[in-house]
Amino acid sequence: MAIERCGGHVTLLFSIWKESNLARSQGSRGAGFNVRDGVEATVEFLESNVPTIKGKRSAGIELDSPPGPVEDGLITVNVYAMDGQEMHDSTQLYFDLVTELRYARLLNPEDSYSIQVELELPTSQGFGMSAAGLIAVARAFHALTGRGREIMYLRIAHRIERMHDAGLGDVLGISAGGVELRVEPGAPGSGGVVESFSTVQPILLVWLPSESRHTSNYIDDPVWQRSISSAGEKAVARLRMNEWAIGRWPDLMHESRMFAQHSGLLDEEVRASFMSRTKQEILKLDLQAKVNVRLCMLGVSLAVLPRHLNTPIALDQLTAIADSLRSIGFGVRETHMV
Repeated sequence: MAIERCGGHVTLLFSIWKESNLARSQGSRGAGFNVRDGVEATVEFLESNVPTIKGKRSAGIELDSPPGPVEDGLITVNVYAMDGQEMHDSTQLYFDLVTELRYARLLNPEDSYSIQVELELPTSQGFGMSAAGLIAVARAFHALTGRGREIMYLRIAHRIERMHDAGLGDVLGISAGGVELRVEPGAPGSGGVVESFSTVQPILLVWLPSESRHTSNYIDDPVWQRSISSAGEKAVARLRMNEWAIGRWPDLMHESRMFAQHSGLLDEEVRASFMSRTKQEILKLDLQAKVNVRLCMLGVSLAVLPRHLNTPIALDQLTAIADSLRSIGFGVRETHMV
């Protein structure tokens, strides 16, 4: 048995690159950050369908001779939401992952496994749960088998994401860790280029429980593609002009605010109202000078972030904001950038 964790990922700005016929070349340019909370995956080897027939050879030597074709091993998948409810419609990602790992000869087709995935954040809210789940399960298989290199598993996770029209750059962002700038789209080790710097900061992830958005609703819509990519490309062009280091945090905060406006995403009524109500609660606590509030792409969600990385938000202040937002019905998770 192997247990692996993978934190979530938040994109603050991006452009869409999905026209290539090769999934490994699809993705996004953009910027975001990684968080501690995400997914825990447990993978257990059950049995193999290869029977062993013992035959005698001279001098008492044993001969193992598996007969003819062998059926693929059984795979069971159970996915649980953060409230403990089983998510029956979220298992196909992991069946497809196993298929790809078998095709790449990183798993024996005849072996049976059970997979259990436990989510710590909601899906379809811009927190990278599909990417985190795929990476956590892939790492568990890697730990069990010892086959190949981690980069091979990351490339496959990225391919599955694209097969399902899920995250564009989450796997690449998670592969780098920290606060990352994705300067070229694609899978890790297959065209995707990313820079990052590390910082550990307490933050809040906030979402509207009554709403969710699947990435494909935007990236497959020609109008949204144009507005998002135009705003995202301009933002990335400015961010990549100088070294990507911790001193660039104010630039990222500025560009993410401008991206939300220029892409049109903040013009959607539900997002605008959600953002406004969040800021009102923070204003009541007189903590507006301590934090920045930024949309997470592409859910109906946002992050409450430190205004300056050298002055983290005090935990009691962060908890006060969290309690206030929960009192008006928002979903809130206190976590850390990592």
